[in-house]
Amino acid sequence: MNYYSAKQNITITGTFIGFINGTYTFHLENNDIIDFDEINTKIFEKFDLKSASLKNKVFEITYSENFDDLDDEDIVLFKLEQIKSL
Repeated sequence: MNYYSAKQNITITGTFIGFINGTYTFHLENNDIIDFDEINTKIFEKFDLKSASLKNKVFEITYSENFDDLDDEDIVLFKLEQIKSL
């Protein structure tokens, strides 16, 4: 798939819900729930997001939005760029 990035990173506080159906899921401070399809590999050097020990932990997260431009459907994939434990 070809994607293009919004070229804007968004930083927000979120509570880690867990690794669910192949995505990393967070409940954001604005009450949205977001599933990350992609993760910056540097995050795995600090955090094991597949571990149950991180569930319900609060993080400051930075992510980007990537849009599928192959067809007329609006598909947005979120990439977790940075994460910091609070």
